[in-house]
Amino acid sequence: MTAFFKIKGFPPMLYKSFLFFVLGSFSCNSSTKHTVQKKKISKESKFRVSQLISNGDVIDAVPYNQDYQNKIFSDSYEYLDSMVTGLNFKNSWNPKDKHKLELENSFISAGVAIGDFNNDGLQDIFLSRQEDGGRLFKNLGSMQFEDVTENSGILDSNMWSTGASFIDINNDGWLDLYVCGFDSPNKLYINDEGIFKNQAKSYGLDYEGASVMMAFADYDNDGDLDAYLLTNRKNMSKDSLMANIIKGKNGKPQVKEEYKEHGYFIDRPGDFPVLVNAAQYDYLYKNENGYFVDVTVESGIGKNPYYGLSATWWDYNDDGRPDLYIANDFMGPDHLFENLGPDKNGVVQFKDVTSDAIPYTPWFSMGADYSDINNDGKMDFMASDMAGSNHYRDKVSMGSMTGPGSEAWFLNFPDPPQYMRNMVYLNSGTNRFMEVAYLSGLSATDWTWTVKFGDLDNDGYEDVYFTNGMSRDFGNGDIKDRLRSRTSESIDDFDFWINQSPYELKNMAFKNLGKLKFEDVSFKWGLDHLGVSTGSALGDLDGDGDLDIVMNGFDEPARIYNNRIGSNNSIRLDIRGEKTNNRGLGAKVEVYYDNESKRMTRYVSSSRGFMSSSESIIHFGLGNYDKANKVNIYWPSGIAQSLDDVPVGHLYTIVEKNNSKSLAQKNETMFLKSNSALSTVQHHEKIFDDFRREKLLPNKLSQLGSGVAWGDIDGDGNDDVYLGSPSGSGGRIYRNNGFGSFDYKPQKVFIEDARYEDMGSIFIDPDNDGDLDLYVVSGGVECQQGDKVLQDRIYLNDGSGNFTRGFAGLLPKMYDSGGIIAAADIDKDGRLELFIGGRVVPGNYPKSPKSYVLKNIGPKYIDATDDLAPGLKQKGMVTSAIFSDVDGDNWVDLLVTYEWGPVRFFSNNSGKLVERTSEVGLDSRFGWFNSISSGDIDNDGDMDFIIGNTGYNTKYKASASDPELLYYGDFEGNGQKNIIEAKFEQNVCLPRRGLSCSSNAMPTVKERFPTYHEFAISSIEEIYTEALLSSAEKFEVNELASGILINSKNSDGKTIFEFQPLPRVVQVSPVFGSSLCDVNGDGNLDLYVVQNFLGPQRETGYMKGGVSQLLLGNGKGNFLPVSPHESGLIISGDATTLTTHDLNSDGNVDFFVGVNNSRYELYMNQNQSNSYALRLPDYPKGKKYAGSKIWVYYKNNSVQLHELNIGGGYLSQSAPVVFLGNKNEIEKVIVRWSDGTENNININKLAVSFNSFN
Repeated sequence: MTAFFKIKGFPPMLYKSFLFFVLGSFSCNSSTKHTVQKKKISKESKFRVSQLISNGDVIDAVPYNQDYQNKIFSDSYEYLDSMVTGLNFKNSWNPKDKHKLELENSFISAGVAIGDFNNDGLQDIFLSRQEDGGRLFKNLGSMQFEDVTENSGILDSNMWSTGASFIDINNDGWLDLYVCGFDSPNKLYINDEGIFKNQAKSYGLDYEGASVMMAFADYDNDGDLDAYLLTNRKNMSKDSLMANIIKGKNGKPQVKEEYKEHGYFIDRPGDFPVLVNAAQYDYLYKNENGYFVDVTVESGIGKNPYYGLSATWWDYNDDGRPDLYIANDFMGPDHLFENLGPDKNGVVQFKDVTSDAIPYTPWFSMGADYSDINNDGKMDFMASDMAGSNHYRDKVSMGSMTGPGSEAWFLNFPDPPQYMRNMVYLNSGTNRFMEVAYLSGLSATDWTWTVKFGDLDNDGYEDVYFTNGMSRDFGNGDIKDRLRSRTSESIDDFDFWINQSPYELKNMAFKNLGKLKFEDVSFKWGLDHLGVSTGSALGDLDGDGDLDIVMNGFDEPARIYNNRIGSNNSIRLDIRGEKTNNRGLGAKVEVYYDNESKRMTRYVSSSRGFMSSSESIIHFGLGNYDKANKVNIYWPSGIAQSLDDVPVGHLYTIVEKNNSKSLAQKNETMFLKSNSALSTVQHHEKIFDDFRREKLLPNKLSQLGSGVAWGDIDGDGNDDVYLGSPSGSGGRIYRNNGFGSFDYKPQKVFIEDARYEDMGSIFIDPDNDGDLDLYVVSGGVECQQGDKVLQDRIYLNDGSGNFTRGFAGLLPKMYDSGGIIAAADIDKDGRLELFIGGRVVPGNYPKSPKSYVLKNIGPKYIDATDDLAPGLKQKGMVTSAIFSDVDGDNWVDLLVTYEWGPVRFFSNNSGKLVERTSEVGLDSRFGWFNSISSGDIDNDGDMDFIIGNTGYNTKYKASASDPELLYYGDFEGNGQKNIIEAKFEQNVCLPRRGLSCSSNAMPTVKERFPTYHEFAISSIEEIYTEALLSSAEKFEVNELASGILINSKNSDGKTIFEFQPLPRVVQVSPVFGSSLCDVNGDGNLDLYVVQNFLGPQRETGYMKGGVSQLLLGNGKGNFLPVSPHESGLIISGDATTLTTHDLNSDGNVDFFVGVNNSRYELYMNQNQSNSYALRLPDYPKGKKYAGSKIWVYYKNNSVQLHELNIGGGYLSQSAPVVFLGNKNEIEKVIVRWSDGTENNININKLAVSFNSFN
């Protein structure tokens, strides 16, 4: 027995419990002085616990301190008054005169630390505050606490304490306490069996300044703790800053080196540099045998003078090395530092990967925390900001978006951009995070200090808790206007603010519902305290197996919340390192349950949230399950430890030991990025300010991407590619040499036509001479309405792939800004008609442009819209279209997607396109649809469709009951039309844009509503009047999801579409290009979509939270998302076009993606499947493939239909290739050509060139 006492850091008290077990005295009803009756434990669980202990898998297992049968559950937290708990504490605001300006800084806040400092099994509490260095409260049990500050040796009457952490810095098994100070030395209280002594100086950690938090981690995995000191600004005055500016070598102003902790300059686009206040430098400390050495510069982190508010150690890339996220306030950028491990000199290096890993960050970053929010085994992350949680707070705090005092220029300026809202980074398992704050419902939680993830209801998903409030409402636009407009200098800025009231806000809690969705349960769970709450921590204070909450605040008493939400089960782990640091910081723990079908993952770190540290115990809620099937611990030392069948209802103590092998990691991906010549081509858009012309335009229209078209231009059997270009560049053709090799083929005519903005493009043969010519749609808005530069073009092929401009009169005059093009033989005359979708009217958004149907009458095309399709001439802003035989009558129909409109269905009635949108059930669903593609996803022999839309991850929240609205009209009576966006909140129609933006476009708004308050409380009818709104054009969107249109029949046998949203992970970003094809050769159509949109106005911000998404189909109409780290498909830019081909002739589909203002990306399929790529070439020999149908009959009696279309997706024409599933499972293949003739393909001859069947 005595051997166990040599285990490093194991508390002696816990050995008593251990001995109790091994001596056979274990009893579920045993108690100690701080316990009440335990929950009854089954004999099976009791036996299994004794096995775990006797086998040495766990050292101790303490049953929870509760009686579930007698405990009253209220489905909420219970606030416990200090009269009950003895936690009599208040962070009063009474600074010295020299620090009175700190009223507007982060040091109005105070932290919380939870930990068992005296090893009695109860979690104790330390609270910091502006006076006396903070207080330590000993847990007496039953939610009773005693102030033991003086007796424990902690009291310091001269210290302004801020952030605090319980950590075992010397690995002796007793928790030490580190307390940061403002304008006073930081303190490291070393714990000598419950008595503390400050030894910060002897450890090298007695920094004095504006310390916010010391975040501890073993970043070099050497078994002891290192540290990162986060700081903020100490001097709030700008006076000293202005006196120390010099002119740099480049002529620009600079701050002298010795004053860079006071201020720095930011270069503004097109303007003079702006001077901003700086903060003190942060510091990285390496533990050198108990003394901490500053290694900030040599580590690669460097000196960063920003307003730090949280520092979080976590292993984002799961490589076993702690990485570091720094959240900085105001204009200071956030940093994600990747831990690269030691260099050749043994110095651990860090690399700032923020711009590569993260699409955008909060502008005013505050608290932060990590969690595996979707239980996929990868750590996600959240950083908070100050975005208002309702319309009123949003509009009052928005401030000026225009004018000399506006800081709106900054929104899209940094890399990555900074926006005033929370960010939730979803770990894709690659080097790029997705951003899902809007999607998850966590984007706006008011002035948020603390972010705390924890499974508050023990249901298996980690929920999140937020603290809110500020000393004053410094973001209120009206108050700031009053401050600026003061006529008397008798009151200075500080006195002005001191006379204002505290900005009290409600705290918030959100329940994790799974599938990236959170529900606001603040009121339901009793956590909606109104006040100024700052630091907060989680811990099981009463030993009953759930997480309680301790909250500190500004000028208000601290609060304790007892968790009484429900009776779900949990497991709690107290892990102790041997080779690893004592508390296991840096360890990853996995719990598998429900027959190992479900997984939870935790990562052990110290400071999390804001100025605070929660208990070091690892908490797993398990709902109604009675055990964890497996618990895996991955220690920083590299040791992997595994436990099986662990019963719920206990706190287990586990000591590091190697009892299992490391699990092999699967590194293969389904696709690999190619370095082909096509991947070196870049798409560059010229700069154009759309918003100068239309100030309230929702999105840019000048960068909608250029088309991509595939076709064999030289008759060598290989499909070549045309890459459209924006105005000023000129299109490009790349010749396919076979097996993925391409050469650029210069074309003089494309250079001559560089002034045109290419949109959609297709290869067709309008002159019927046996080679492929090229049609290019002209679009864009960098011109006036009716400009000749909007004329479409046809380029004629000489048969060898050399192109010249088609003769005048080949096309009718079409001086309209077009978008897409699709081709089909509408009237079965053997020639292809063309549908040209009008995209926009330059300078007149959202006016409907003109669309065209062109008919080939031999040597030229004529406008046949009125004859063939009069109903689609001006139906709205067309974004995509596809020809398909929807109803199976062998006449090709047309589906068209619109911005601010429905998906319209035009049925082919013997050569005439007649709108029947309502008959097929599509008339009531309006979206910002971007694209459409076709495929038989449910293997029922008809075509279904994928619809690309904006998605849910946006500030817009459209539904049938609460749609998004847009009005277009004259709202000032001056003949000038303007755009008004509107939304609904609590059944009231409200403006989307704020007072500043609205009045900048329409000055009368400011005249009628001079304050932000008046504007914020007014409905859109009150602002613009019902009469003016009723006279304006009105547009509506009630569906934001990208989804599936399932082609089915109603009771009368008529075609009807059923809309089915795609999985929520697809909704993280707008979907543009899409493709239905069999990726893995299983005979079912899979789906790949490319995403993101950088066009929104800067108040909305970029929509680039996606990385593209692959989904595997099951042949029944359902799709399962594939993680990007498994698919290998990662596209973080503004992806537009998506085309498919088999470029290396291996029978598998490859993807070619166009990205705005970036390089094209080519991904080669690595699947080892027995699939087959069936190519139906038009030329040099064979039937015309446009509109052809291919039926694939499988041995399981399913039938899959394919169609070959020209156009579809988003500005895309893929190669004429159909990808079939496992050819060993195919019974037969039938091709019906557009002329009605058919070929039956012998499956045994699939390896023969398809030309042999012509």
